[in-house]
Amino acid sequence: MTVFETHVRRILVASAAAGLVAAAHAGDWYPLQVHATAPDGSVKLIEYQAQTKAERPWQICVSFPHMKDPFFLAANYGVIEEAKRLGVKVQVLDAGGYTELSQQISQVQNCVVGGANAVVLTAISRESMGNLLNALKQKNVKVVDAINGVASDDVAARVLTSPYDEALHIGQYMAREHPAGSKPVKVGWFPGPAGAGFVTAFTSGLMDGIKGSAVQVVATMHGDVGKEVQARLVENMLQSQKDLDYIVGTAVTVEAAIPLIHAHHLAGKVRLVSLYATPGVLRGVKSGEIEAMHVSPVVSTARMTVDTAVRVLQNKQPEPLTRYDTIGRVYTAKDIGTLDVNTVLAPQGFKPVFRYAPQ
Repeated sequence: MTVFETHVRRILVASAAAGLVAAAHAGDWYPLQVHATAPDGSVKLIEYQAQTKAERPWQICVSFPHMKDPFFLAANYGVIEEAKRLGVKVQVLDAGGYTELSQQISQVQNCVVGGANAVVLTAISRESMGNLLNALKQKNVKVVDAINGVASDDVAARVLTSPYDEALHIGQYMAREHPAGSKPVKVGWFPGPAGAGFVTAFTSGLMDGIKGSAVQVVATMHGDVGKEVQARLVENMLQSQKDLDYIVGTAVTVEAAIPLIHAHHLAGKVRLVSLYATPGVLRGVKSGEIEAMHVSPVVSTARMTVDTAVRVLQNKQPEPLTRYDTIGRVYTAKDIGTLDVNTVLAPQGFKPVFRYAPQ
């Protein structure tokens, strides 16, 4: 057994023993199966066990690229619920969109000036956070690299949803539906804004997933994940590509595509596949308007980012730069009834919450 495995096992066993009673009051989000990557690159499937309570009311900044879609609303919900459970303070930051890199950096800097002990960062750009993260490290502010991933190693831990795996699973699903030798199918690809780390990962995953199959990506359109932007991109795609078989992309894209598909009289011809889940996509899969969606446990992942931040602050991480990847899968109308929606979406009627402090 490696040092990493020994540390992981020690933490998980201790947490499990302490958490048996608390789990009943925590929405039972843990134990959560994740892939844990050690500093040497080795990957193990483990069951992550959360802590029962923080040792003190730490102050944590949680930075999201935006709150424009139910994905980040679900993440917001998970963050707030975990802050309540652990008894820590959180300030949630909304940068306003994937074009607002400088705004995200400025928000994080201001939040840290306000006394934050740690930052949970879902980065707008994988490559452009180096200076900020280095400065935070110099100030001994712990950073959890969350959901999207950053290139810098100046972080204390990573809790990611692995967009590569999400798109890989979608690609593999499509490859099974359209194997090599079958009739080729043409895909319009909408991974999100150009340059974002998750978009690069989405594209790599999809291409690896469809490799050797009859699935062909014939056109790609990038843009911010607001519904108006994505609707314009879909309209442009439908105008320029007259023989598409699939539109594959973000949940916002797929939701925006539904009325456009009907307006162009393409229902039943152009099939829709989403890289992640929203309430609208869930309804679409149930109704058959959307063929398939990938589902990652967004709420549980967000909760895990806060728990991991507290672990780092309390020196209870197994190793520096430990990376956790939560695990998702593809659902269609055939098996959508087996999905535990509470791990994926915020409750109906939930509104964004930007501050929480324990009473």
